[in-house]
Amino acid sequence: MYLRVKKDSVTSILLFIFNVFLVERGINSVPLKKIFRLLEPFQKSETSIRMGLSRGVQNRLFVNEKQGQEVYYRLTDESVQSFNYWQKTLARFQKRINMQFANWDGAWSIVLLDLPSRNKPDGYIEQFTQSLEQLGYGSLNKGHWISPYDFSADVIGLAHKYFLSDEIFIFHGSMQNKNPENVASEVWPVQELANKFKDYANKLNLSAGKLNTDPVVSGQVLTFLYNYGLELFAIIQDDPQLPLELLPVDWPGPKAARAFWEIREQVLPEANRFIDEVIF
Repeated sequence: MYLRVKKDSVTSILLFIFNVFLVERGINSVPLKKIFRLLEPFQKSETSIRMGLSRGVQNRLFVNEKQGQEVYYRLTDESVQSFNYWQKTLARFQKRINMQFANWDGAWSIVLLDLPSRNKPDGYIEQFTQSLEQLGYGSLNKGHWISPYDFSADVIGLAHKYFLSDEIFIFHGSMQNKNPENVASEVWPVQELANKFKDYANKLNLSAGKLNTDPVVSGQVLTFLYNYGLELFAIIQDDPQLPLELLPVDWPGPKAARAFWEIREQVLPEANRFIDEVIF
């Protein structure tokens, strides 16, 4: 489960800080006065922070509780579950980079979904198709889904989960009358993804250069990691990571992701120092 929260909002920023820096330290609750300090690099006013925290509580992302004279904001189970989704998505992206660079055998996994009977639980078809998309399947047309990778075992598991085992048919083979690159461009937004990765890489390099040349302001790298980490995550969620044989020459996805992770490793110690100064 991924929480869709507005970028640059107090909720989004605080969830990022918890996810990347605090949970691994065993911290799931922070006093209000330290939240003010954590959010200083993001130039949020005290009023906007209080309003953002109030919305976070209303949306069941945080629980506020008093400990002594201090008001603390604690993560909810829903927030922690969203962090698990984040980690799984990043792990899947890293794993599939290797699949992208492996030689593709030219075979497609094809899933056909027959119209189910009306006694199926509401929403199961939608949840099943959303899960197919998360696996990397693209919609060829209504009820027909394809992937250049064979995830049949995962599809069968999803079909059991959503009570659709009798309504799906899975095939594996090549398309004799279709150019694979044309199929990929028709089913997935290949060019749009390429443009997103290129624009992202250009902005990333420009901002990283300023980090290297400007005097480092305490917490500056925190805003850098937030902005570019979340933007990359948003792009890779939509990237099916097709084999390179199906993509334009010099596909920018892996290169852009690698550039961020390399820069991240360089600046992470500075961000950790800022977090430690505030929290401890």
